[in-house]
Amino acid sequence: MAAARKRAYELPIEQIDVSNIELFRDDTVWPYFERLRKEDPVHYCANSKYGPFWSITRYKDIMNVDTNHRAFSSEDGITIQIRSGGLPTPGFIAMDPPRHDEQRKTVSPIVSPGNLANLEQTI
Repeated sequence: MAAARKRAYELPIEQIDVSNIELFRDDTVWPYFERLRKEDPVHYCANSKYGPFWSITRYKDIMNVDTNHRAFSSEDGITIQIRSGGLPTPGFIAMDPPRHDEQRKTVSPIVSPGNLANLEQTI
């Protein structure tokens, strides 16, 4: 991990790309997130295999993004991935209100703590 930390702090910050799958495969991503939280908590990665993206690495900032649907939409997706052909089937986690709220209301009873306790043996 010391070598990963050294690389994370030697790399010019604008070159940090936390979408690099090797960082996760090798479990060496943590120093990169640590540095981003300290130095660039709202980090723009202009060049990645998946195209440009933003990394939000501090809890308060994540919560601000997650709760401000007018400024930050989930409509175009919430994951970093290579997009292929057609449009993906939208999951409710990647929907904005009011559609998200309607879908959540539908599934909430099945995932309530009481119902999950009833399903514990099955799960």
